Amino acid sequence: MVRVLPMTMTSSLHLASVAAVRSVSNGRLFSAPNLPRPPLISLRTISQQEGFFGPRGSRFVRNFSSVEAGAAGNMAQASIALKQDEALEWVKKDNRRMLHVVYRVGDLDKTIKFYTECLGMKLLRKRDIPEERYTNAFLGYGPEDSHFVVELTYNYGVHQYDIGTGFGHFGIAVEDVAKTVDLIKAKGGKVTREPGPVKGGETVIAFVEDPDGYKFELLERGPTPEPLCQVMLRVGDLDRSITFYEKAFGMELLRKKDNPENKYTVVMMGYGPEDKSTVLELTYNYGVKEYNKGNGYAQIAIGTDDVYKTAEAIKICGGQVTREPGPLPGINTKITACVDPDGWKTVFVDNIDFVKELE
Repeated sequence: MVRVLPMTMTSSLHLASVAAVRSVSNGRLFSAPNLPRPPLISLRTISQQEGFFGPRGSRFVRNFSSVEAGAAGNMAQASIALKQDEALEWVKKDNRRMLHVVYRVGDLDKTIKFYTECLGMKLLRKRDIPEERYTNAFLGYGPEDSHFVVELTYNYGVHQYDIGTGFGHFGIAVEDVAKTVDLIKAKGGKVTREPGPVKGGETVIAFVEDPDGYKFELLERGPTPEPLCQVMLRVGDLDRSITFYEKAFGMELLRKKDNPENKYTVVMMGYGPEDKSTVLELTYNYGVKEYNKGNGYAQIAIGTDDVYKTAEAIKICGGQVTREPGPLPGINTKITACVDPDGWKTVFVDNIDFVKELE
């Protein structure tokens, strides 16, 4: 879909300044007992006229100005904190769902054939944009308005991409891993890990590669409404990533597992349970802080009720918005885009506009 966006403090401070001046006068901080009552003028102006109050009064004005500035700073911080709390609370209530994952392939027809014949996906729609020299194909296990799907992008004349070391794999839940592997082998597909229990567990898994080298983990499970169940990415600071995805994206930490023998930790994050929805699997390899992202994998798209509030929340949480919220030229679908602390890109799409686009 997307190829590769009160009460004012001035009055309060003014009243506080007036009250403070009266308090000072009652406290007899001035050295001249019969000093005429000064007109109500700016403290900044007074501070520039040391002779007006004398040395002691001048010191008071300077001290009071510092107190005033500190109070203003505290009020500003409180306002920011309130704004942050409101934004994070809205994120939790937002209607979000992982829509699709976008990546680039070198031979669209060959990839479509592999996904439909070997992985059991359906070609949902295809669109060609000749003026921009690219074609998209959407494939998955159900309609886009209710299922997570893949969006393949073919750029005219580009037949190879660097997948890099940061992207991990996609996960597909199947009822019989061994049978699926046999089918893939019969179609000439590449199996990189034979069926068997996962290390340290009982779940039967296998790994295969598509024609462009993207890895798919096959996980043996019972029937599920969301067979395309995982996107795995590697990160350099797991705690930082968890905090970002919880606060900025409103995801829930579903599971965390440390594997000290193999020196890695994985977490599952998403908007629903693993057996019923697609989740983001983040992997931290001990001591590895950075990865090469290549130029093949692009982004995940997530639905939202408000791209403008989404962008605001991302900024409040320290995220980097790479495309300000607003409509896309030509189709008017409102989106915003950002990158996480490791540079992984996500596009948020207006829910209503997304449904209209599918129509």
